[in-house]
Amino acid sequence: MKLPRSVVAILLITLGAMVINLLYSQYEGWRGVVNMFLVTLIYSTSIGSLCYQAGERFWRRSGKQSLIVNALAMVAAVVLGSFLGHILVVGLGLIQPRTFWGSFRATLKFALLISVTFGVSVMIYEYYRGKFARAELERERALKLASEARLASLASRIHPHFLFNTLNTISALIHEDPQKADEQLQRLSKLLRFSLDAPETNLVPLDRELQMVADYLEIERTRFADRLRYQVEASEEARECSVPPFAVQTLVENSVKHHISKRREGGEILVRAERRGGSLTVTVSDDGPGIPAGSTLPGHGFDILRGRLDALFRTDAKLEIAGSEVTITLPAHVDSSLRIG
Repeated sequence: MKLPRSVVAILLITLGAMVINLLYSQYEGWRGVVNMFLVTLIYSTSIGSLCYQAGERFWRRSGKQSLIVNALAMVAAVVLGSFLGHILVVGLGLIQPRTFWGSFRATLKFALLISVTFGVSVMIYEYYRGKFARAELERERALKLASEARLASLASRIHPHFLFNTLNTISALIHEDPQKADEQLQRLSKLLRFSLDAPETNLVPLDRELQMVADYLEIERTRFADRLRYQVEASEEARECSVPPFAVQTLVENSVKHHISKRREGGEILVRAERRGGSLTVTVSDDGPGIPAGSTLPGHGFDILRGRLDALFRTDAKLEIAGSEVTITLPAHVDSSLRIG
């Protein structure tokens, strides 16, 4: 159980005052020590409570006059707290002074010494704590801006690559089959809209991403005909989750580029997505020989995708390659409006 800061402050003042009293005063037996403890606790509670309230109200002030305001508030709290505490200890008979005011002046000197020492220590601590908190906030803000800039840079490198391949595919159809070209142009318009909308958000629903992948594959099927075969298997729970835009498309495009296009007989691409607890798993596989080594080099598709996953999810997401199968595992977010930080 964590004690409130006000209680901790009062206990520290009481402890400090008791140590000084024990060092410089003499007490007869344990009754004298208990009496001294009660007197000290009353003064500490009275003074400490007012000092804490003054600190909560004035220590958060900023500006050139904050130090003067803090000092005046603390002195006023000590004087008032000492007076109230003195009334209590005298009224309870814990001390029997010759004169009320004479005893009060002596008590006030002692209280000012303890309170000023403690107050200055707290003010120094609060100053450096606030300075450290501001520095930490600035560091987090810088990291956030760096991540956003990195994502923007990575996204700008992946979108043109995809769009140029798609446009080349459609351009081959314009004179050969105008009707098919028209169908593919409609698909392209969807892809262009998706591409234009993608920079506005870091995540999109998997269902939307899979629709975009299907449009892309249909365009490529016009190019490869029966050489390109594909299946998409995704549960409703998985389709509600969110993924970085073009994440699945990057994996599918890699299979088309390095497997389908290089084999006379073509091949089959399988896209599977499932949600398991708090994780979403998306796997893209083909019946080819495996992932070419160059695909994982810095600046290539998988490396860029790893960078995007790292910028968005840190260590909570991973990309794994096993032969001709690539798997993305990431947190099962269902809010496609997620932003960095």
